[in-house]
Amino acid sequence: MKFGFFPIEGGDTWDGVVEQCQLAEELGFQACWVNDHQATEGDNYWPSPLVRLTSIAEGTDSLELVTSVLILPLYHPLHVAQRAAMVDNISNGRLTLGVGLGYVEKEFEAFGVPMSDRAGRMIEGLRFLDEFLTTEEPISFSCPFFEVDDWQPLPRTVQEPRPSLWVGGWGDKQLARSVSFSDAWVPGVVADLDAVEQRKDKQRDHIESTEQAWSSMDHPLMREAVIGETEAEVLERKEYLHRTYRDEYGGEFSHPLMTADSVADFSELADDRFIYGTPEQIIEQIEAMQDRFSLNQLALRFHHSGMPPELVEDQLRLFGEEVIPAFD
Repeated sequence: MKFGFFPIEGGDTWDGVVEQCQLAEELGFQACWVNDHQATEGDNYWPSPLVRLTSIAEGTDSLELVTSVLILPLYHPLHVAQRAAMVDNISNGRLTLGVGLGYVEKEFEAFGVPMSDRAGRMIEGLRFLDEFLTTEEPISFSCPFFEVDDWQPLPRTVQEPRPSLWVGGWGDKQLARSVSFSDAWVPGVVADLDAVEQRKDKQRDHIESTEQAWSSMDHPLMREAVIGETEAEVLERKEYLHRTYRDEYGGEFSHPLMTADSVADFSELADDRFIYGTPEQIIEQIEAMQDRFSLNQLALRFHHSGMPPELVEDQLRLFGEEVIPAFD
C-alpha cells in the first residue's frame, strides 16, 4: 500500500508547502497529490498543479508527484505534455499525470471552452498525451479542437515509455476512457464507497474486454481524512471538514454526486465516505477498503477550510507514526 497526501493549498502564499512535503516524506508518505481548480474563491484550492509540483520536486527526494486531477479539456494538450515532461525530468521520474473532465461551469467560461466540447477535448487530449510522451520522432496531430504539425516531442521523460497516465471521473464514459486511453481510474473524494464500488465493477467489466490484468493495475483512491489521538479531538477537527463541504457544495460548486442537501448533516455525509477517527479506527477502515477495492494507493486530504497548517502537520505526524507502520 502506498500512502499519499494533499499538502496545504489555497490563499495567497506558498510559504510552508514544500516544508510540509518534506515532513511527510520523513514520516513515510510516498506520494504528494495536487488538484486543479481555476475559478474558486476562499482558501481551499490553487490552479497550476504542474507548476506547484515543480517546486515540490526540487524540495523533496523520493515523493511521487501526482496531479489528481488536472482538468485536461481546459488546456491545449501540447501545453500539458511539455510541462509534464519537464516535471518528470526535474523530479528524476516521479510524475504521475492524472487528468479529468472538469465540472465547474465558470472555469470553462473563463477559459473560453464550451462545456459541450469537454468530452471530445478529453479524448483527443488523452490520445495526444500518450503519443507525445512515448514518441521520439516529430509528430503531427489533427482533430476538431487543435492541430500540431511536425512537432518534436521535447524533453523526453525519464520514465519509460512515459509517466503513468490516470483518468478521473464518475460516468460510464469516463470509466471506458480510463481503460482505453490510460493506466488507471482514480476515484475522487466526493462519492461514498457504495458509489465507488459500483464504478469499480463497471471498470472491471470494461477491462475484461482488453488485455489488461486487474491484479497488475494501479488502484488508487482519494479520501478526505481527519485523525486525532482521542475521539474528542476527532470531533473537534472534523468541523473543519464539514465547513469545507458546506461552503463548497452548499454554494460554490455543483458536483454531480453532491448537493446542498447532502452536506447538511455531517454524520450522514461522512458515513461510508470519509476516513476519520483515532489511529486504531482508521487502520480498520483502510483494511476494509483494501479488501473491498483491491486498493494499493490511498491519498488523503487532511487540510480543510480554515485549518491552521500546524494542525494539518499534527495529523500528518499522527498518521505517519501510528497508521502507516501498520501497513508495512
